[in-house]
Amino acid sequence: MQEADVCIVGGGVMGAATAYAISGMADQRIILLDRYGVGNEYCSSNDVNRVFRYSYGNNQYYTKMAIESLRLWRDAEKETGQELLVPTGLLMLGGVDEHANRFNESSFKTLTNLGLGAEVYEGPELKNRFPQFQAKVGFFDPHGGVLLASKSLETFSSQAGARGVRILEKHVTAFRGKSGLEIETSDGETIRAKKLVVTVGPWTGRFLRDALTGITSTRQQLIYLKPSRDIEKFRPTSCPVFFTDHHYGLPAVGIDGVKVSNKELTEPVDPETARRSVDQEQIEQCRAACRRFVPDLGDGEVVRTKVCLYDMTENSDFVIDRDPDNRDIVYGYGFSGHGFKFAPLIGKLLAELALDREPSFDLSRFSIRRPQRKPRMAGGQLGKGE
Repeated sequence: MQEADVCIVGGGVMGAATAYAISGMADQRIILLDRYGVGNEYCSSNDVNRVFRYSYGNNQYYTKMAIESLRLWRDAEKETGQELLVPTGLLMLGGVDEHANRFNESSFKTLTNLGLGAEVYEGPELKNRFPQFQAKVGFFDPHGGVLLASKSLETFSSQAGARGVRILEKHVTAFRGKSGLEIETSDGETIRAKKLVVTVGPWTGRFLRDALTGITSTRQQLIYLKPSRDIEKFRPTSCPVFFTDHHYGLPAVGIDGVKVSNKELTEPVDPETARRSVDQEQIEQCRAACRRFVPDLGDGEVVRTKVCLYDMTENSDFVIDRDPDNRDIVYGYGFSGHGFKFAPLIGKLLAELALDREPSFDLSRFSIRRPQRKPRMAGGQLGKGE
């Protein structure tokens, strides 16, 4: 029987970031378990890139989390010598969707009120500044950027491994916590641990009791388009991350293609049986959005597609909390398609809970108890789906 001070179940970016954080904060015996191994093709974190942004509408809470997360991303880059976050800015294009337009305008106001330097471009000024795009107005968050997702996952896990974290490919089927924590795996092994951190994303539901905040696993479809003319205009030095009415896009970073996806997909699936190929209908919807807002992408070649699974809570807020009945079990889930940008901060917070330290950020919003959760926000304006 293997033993550990901390056992982390889930080898996506949150599990890897937690292992990285704990191993840097305390001398602990740490085991990180993942069913298919860290960075496997089923892992939603194992994509080319993800969005970083300060913009969260009028929600200062997430903006302040993003500010702290940026500091931690830069610290991780300094420590590992790896570039993980490429600055590009975020351009939020005005369109016909009222929810999206309100989100853009309130994001601009929030950033301005916090002294974070947002800008607004209209008409010819927008075309002159960002000739790749067409819209009447664009709100610019200068703190937006592109996170190198699979590289970040590999960096956190390899750094944790270098610090002595044991990373094992094992499928956890159950755990018990009444007389010491015991984690059971599909090969019949039992691992004993003093603390358990559960970060299994879309598979979390099978480990939750009815009284705890639940999730819905959803299927998200990502398309990478190569522009029909001059890809250099879509490199990060000249092209920002962008939001349209219903889609988002990232410049060609880590791949010769611009990532485009619907930010509002809510197709519920069973993570065991979800189809892993992209629908032609979604490709056409992405093309249509590009023809409206980014003309050179509308007829671009599809150079890559990927299906990711997201773990969506009802209100899109995360869960970062201890089990109400057992303080030795810590949960991190429900990252709802917008959690990746906060990975080093979430890893640090889960580490603090597992080490019985006072959390360095207010976690009341992320309670696992249903009655303590905020009501669902109209329009899903936390920005699901990137």
